[in-house]
Amino acid sequence: MRIKPLLTAALVAGLTTIMPAVHATDTQFDVFKVVRQQVPVLIEIAGTVTTEKTARLTAQMPGRVAFIAGQEGDTFNSGALLVEIDDSALKAKREAAVASREAALAAIRNANVQLQRELTSPQSAASQNAPGGMGMPSMMDQMFTQPMQSFMGMRDRGVERSSDLVARETQLAQANTQYRQAEAQIKEIDALMRDKRSIAPFAGVIETLHIEQGDTVQPGQPLVTFAGTGGYQVRADIPVRLRPGLREGDTLGIQLDGSGPMIGAPISRIFPVADPNQHTVRMELDLPRGTAATAGQYAVVSVPDLQARQTSKLLIPESAIVTKGGLPLVFKVGSAGAAQLRVVRLGESTGSGYAIV
Repeated sequence: MRIKPLLTAALVAGLTTIMPAVHATDTQFDVFKVVRQQVPVLIEIAGTVTTEKTARLTAQMPGRVAFIAGQEGDTFNSGALLVEIDDSALKAKREAAVASREAALAAIRNANVQLQRELTSPQSAASQNAPGGMGMPSMMDQMFTQPMQSFMGMRDRGVERSSDLVARETQLAQANTQYRQAEAQIKEIDALMRDKRSIAPFAGVIETLHIEQGDTVQPGQPLVTFAGTGGYQVRADIPVRLRPGLREGDTLGIQLDGSGPMIGAPISRIFPVADPNQHTVRMELDLPRGTAATAGQYAVVSVPDLQARQTSKLLIPESAIVTKGGLPLVFKVGSAGAAQLRVVRLGESTGSGYAIV
């Protein structure tokens, strides 16, 4: 529908049609037809603002706190070192393990050389070689004693050769085992040293420090509560009877500190299990990016009660409302197609982009 452009703001009191917005240079506008709709009864539920990501870092190893990166409120990037526990004893053990690994490498080199020597120049055949110099006793042994021992079954050259080879291979295998043991010990110590360091899992801020430098901590003791800076959520516990009317993705109205403008926030998660003591179900709603909020802030969530009696009311888009002089105004499309100024009296916001007239 084409209407005449107006330079002043206009409004309706719930009659025919209204326009979401007006600009002096526009000649084409969207028109919304005002009709009565069933509006569910809204129940106000108390909630708390939290960050989308929160991590509670605890001690994995006992020791003395040697380093704290900052104070509460300080911001850090992902991967930054937040807390370090003294690891001087582990460093000494690591140096000993590195020394054992180097000794094992030397043993491997020696065992390889001895094995190659046995393959190329067997010890069992050394006495058969022609002796040099004054080697008469050795020559007599080769010519008479050794042949007689072999003839009588007292000596077997093949068995001696196999035994020498197995001994050299065993020596090499033992050296390799010692090397692997040293490597495994180094990896274990490195893992323990990593457990002495608390690293920021994501970009965020130190929310709470549970320790001070010099404290002695035990495994499981809290060190730091680290909160992300990506965005905020509102957590609220709703009665179980309100759960059937809610779905993830539904938009509900939220007021921070119980006052101020209504903020539409989608439900990001509804917990599948109810609290058996309070008979409530927890849900989380994502606040829009850029919302001025603080973790721990009080919030009020407007939750529809589908079991209560619904009333028929006039709804208009919140984008159609123009405030001038403290009065809410809208544009009404007259019979001639011209926008006329009307003042309206608004009720509460539905939290889905519409206001009640």
